[in-house]
Amino acid sequence: MDRKLGCGPALALALLLVALAANAAAALPGGRSEGGIHDGEARVEAELLVHPDDRGSDRLRIGVLLRLDPGWHVYWRNPGESGLAPELRWNAPGLEMGPLAWPAPRVFRESEDELTTYGYEGRVLLASEAEVTGPRPERIGVDVELLICRFECVPAQVSLARGLDDPPADSASDARVRALFAEQLEALPVAPEALDVELAVHPASPSGTALPDAGPGPAAVEIELAPCSEGDACFELGPAPAFLPYAGTARETRPAGSPRALRVDLDPGADAASSPDRVSGVLALRAPDRSLRYVAVDAPLHEGSAASPGLASLALVMGLALLGGLVLNAMPCVLPVLAIKVFSVTELARGGRRGAARHGFAYLAGIECAMLLFASFVIALRAAGTSLGWGFQLQEPLFVAAVGALLVVFAMNLFGVFELSAPSGALGSIGAGATGARRSFFEGLLAVVLATPCTAPFLGTAVGFAFAAPAPVTLAIFLCIGLGLAAPFTLVALAPGWSRWIPRSGAWMGSLRTGLGFALLATVVWLVWVFGRSRGLDGAAGLLAGLLGVAFATWLYGTLKGAARRWLVVVAAGAVAALALTTVGSVRLVPGDASPGVESAAEGDSGWRTYTPEAVSEALRDGRRALVVFTADWCITCKVNERFVLHDDAVRAETSQATVARFKADWTRRDEGIRAALAGFGRAGVPLTVVYHPEAPDRPILLPELLTTGALLDALRDAPGAGPERGQG
Repeated sequence: MDRKLGCGPALALALLLVALAANAAAALPGGRSEGGIHDGEARVEAELLVHPDDRGSDRLRIGVLLRLDPGWHVYWRNPGESGLAPELRWNAPGLEMGPLAWPAPRVFRESEDELTTYGYEGRVLLASEAEVTGPRPERIGVDVELLICRFECVPAQVSLARGLDDPPADSASDARVRALFAEQLEALPVAPEALDVELAVHPASPSGTALPDAGPGPAAVEIELAPCSEGDACFELGPAPAFLPYAGTARETRPAGSPRALRVDLDPGADAASSPDRVSGVLALRAPDRSLRYVAVDAPLHEGSAASPGLASLALVMGLALLGGLVLNAMPCVLPVLAIKVFSVTELARGGRRGAARHGFAYLAGIECAMLLFASFVIALRAAGTSLGWGFQLQEPLFVAAVGALLVVFAMNLFGVFELSAPSGALGSIGAGATGARRSFFEGLLAVVLATPCTAPFLGTAVGFAFAAPAPVTLAIFLCIGLGLAAPFTLVALAPGWSRWIPRSGAWMGSLRTGLGFALLATVVWLVWVFGRSRGLDGAAGLLAGLLGVAFATWLYGTLKGAARRWLVVVAAGAVAALALTTVGSVRLVPGDASPGVESAAEGDSGWRTYTPEAVSEALRDGRRALVVFTADWCITCKVNERFVLHDDAVRAETSQATVARFKADWTRRDEGIRAALAGFGRAGVPLTVVYHPEAPDRPILLPELLTTGALLDALRDAPGAGPERGQG
């Protein structure tokens, strides 16, 4: 097999170009065609299939079904040591075609000394997801170029076309198409978590040499399945070769007698789409029922990763965490709580130095307790095989609604509708007595809830390190972030002599308190907008109704607090609040009529595409620069970058050129692909801006969280040199 292609892809390409004319496709009815003529017979039949996507009328699944004669095969996205991958060129105006979804391939090899290739035999459906972005076309077409092989190889070129909305000939035809697309989905590799499988990927030294820091060349990894409890039915590695890389070649060896570990020596070759910084491909596993299942592998390839940090690296990251937490105090997310703490500073003089210290430590304790809970949650989910990102809580609409309700209650307190402290009608007891200290603790918790959607300068690297580090390191980094966040107020509360800088109490404090209440309501407006972006206009209206009910319940409680039957007041207020929360809970938990990203980095502009690694690789192969913006609607720093940098006239002029491809990765709703991409860059949250150059596709430029026009233009115009990446925060 493949003996005539021993010289590799170059000879295969030459054969393909020479023989295309002799292998003209034979058209068949129903969007079908034949090609690959050998011994006077066509060896492959292709059919263009369309199937509506269940997610909406503007989404479709479009694919080319290939049927091969017995003994013949076609190649995978990575053909292996020889061959050529199929190429599909769509003619579908008005449709945005997503990348091809490649089913898991099989391995073709005659003997241990023969070339190893990856592909399909029998029947395979190569499909893409499509989205209607313009006038819906009446017909679509695709040109397909293939190399099909047995012991010899012949090229095939087919052109297919059909009406986009042609009805099926009968119910049996419709059922057949549905079954084919369902079969294709079942054949796609899945994330290890989908099979409840835990993988560990460790860098290794190839051929006894040190792992290269950067640049193309050989490298090696060790892949291990997590230990399996005795007596349990567990997954094992599939037959060799079990690991099939997305690019280049791989050679694997297994420790004697171990069905759960292997070593893979990788050579990415000259493929511009491959990155020497990561190992990615498909891993075959043997299921407990002895069937083969396939999982996608994507992991860092460097030694010295966050899994085993050195002391110097750990000290640097903890310093960045402390500095990043300090900078968080200046971010818009935290300003409402910080403003309240500024007000409390004016009240600290009443409690003396001991009272001030109590408030400072209570605020610090609230922040650190929240950070410990957050870190513990991340560690627990990571141990269970689930990964999260920084700011993940705002991807949950009910959490957003709950925080909005809390802020409404807090604002009503600042308006004097009710008091948290015992003395009724007092101007405020922030900073006085035990109740005030408890309130400082609560304000610390609230500060963390509002701070985590923000990725401040210096914080991105620290958080990315924490999300990949062992549990003790993760806890230490989160505590350092909390210490930096709490530092300004805590230091003011503990510093001697601060009282001479505090203005005297007076009527102005009541006006300040009311103004701070409106600042909290401004944050509520932002949360309602975030909620509406993921749940539509109806969802936002439902949340507003619920928040109105919460405000009425607090007013009822505050107005009737002194009534004779106090329990009746509490019950009535609780009933109103419960009714309001029921209104919020009834909001449908599916995307609404406004999807995320409508007002995105591309607002008022065209040419932005949905991010996928395959689309970026394709742009680089075409010789285009690639700008990738990782963003989310709930990320205020992202919106600042979009408004003041991405909308800048000079940036628009540069990125609108035909030599630049622009991609947006929208993380407003949870997306495992985007989370994994962020983790690949050592980040756990947004914003992140990345620039690729075709001259150095394996050395992307990572820009700081807070963008500047000059830094972005420099990154777009100057390809990276041989040195390390620029712009790391």
